[in-house]
Amino acid sequence: MSLKDQIRQKLALGKIIKFTVLAQPKKFLMLNGIKTIQMIWQRLQQSFRLMVGVPDYQTYLEHMQKNHPDLVAMDAKTFYRHCVDARYPSARGGMKKCPC
Repeated sequence: MSLKDQIRQKLALGKIIKFTVLAQPKKFLMLNGIKTIQMIWQRLQQSFRLMVGVPDYQTYLEHMQKNHPDLVAMDAKTFYRHCVDARYPSARGGMKKCPC
């Protein structure tokens, strides 16, 4: 990898962090110390998962509670397995509807 490519990747990562913080500035400015770092880390994890096509489990749980309170939500392992199967269908089937 060339030096130019390495610099571009670092700049891209910096922009991702910047936009993650700027997306919800009040949350980041109100927190102090380690809580701020934890919040930034959680938002970055969520951003990176969404970039590679893995939905966020917490968002799924909130969606299920809000829109489908009568249904039981999948556990985390089943949810991620469903997301991988939906993104990369196996020989047993094609794309399916949303997990809810």
